[in-house]
Amino acid sequence: MLRGDVVLATKCDKVFIVNSDDTDIMRSLSCKEAYVITYGLCNKATLTASSIGQHHIVLCLQRAITTLEGKTIEPQEFTISLSREFNPETVMLIAAVCLTSGVSASALSKFMF
Repeated sequence: MLRGDVVLATKCDKVFIVNSDDTDIMRSLSCKEAYVITYGLCNKATLTASSIGQHHIVLCLQRAITTLEGKTIEPQEFTISLSREFNPETVMLIAAVCLTSGVSASALSKFMF
C-alpha cells in the first residue's frame, strides 16, 4: 500500500480506502474485484470536501457506501469541526475510515478533530 491508503477487512471482504489522486493504486485496483472508497479534492471522489473553513470542513459523501457490517450510508453532507489546522485529505481519510467502520455522519459531526 502507498502513503495514506487504508485496507479494512472482514472475514470475507476487503475495503480499500484510497486517495483518488493516487493513480498507481487506482490503476492496480481497477483490475481486481475490490470495494474501493475514494477520497480527495476532486469531483469524482466518493468522499470530498464541499467547503473548507478555518475551523470546519464540510464533507460530501457523493455516493452511497456500505459499512463493514453491511449497512448502507446514503449520500449526504456533514460538517467536521477542527480544533487546529488539518490537511483536508487527512480529515477525509479519517472520516472515510469512520464511516466504513459504522460511525454515522451525525456522530462524526459531533467530533472535534
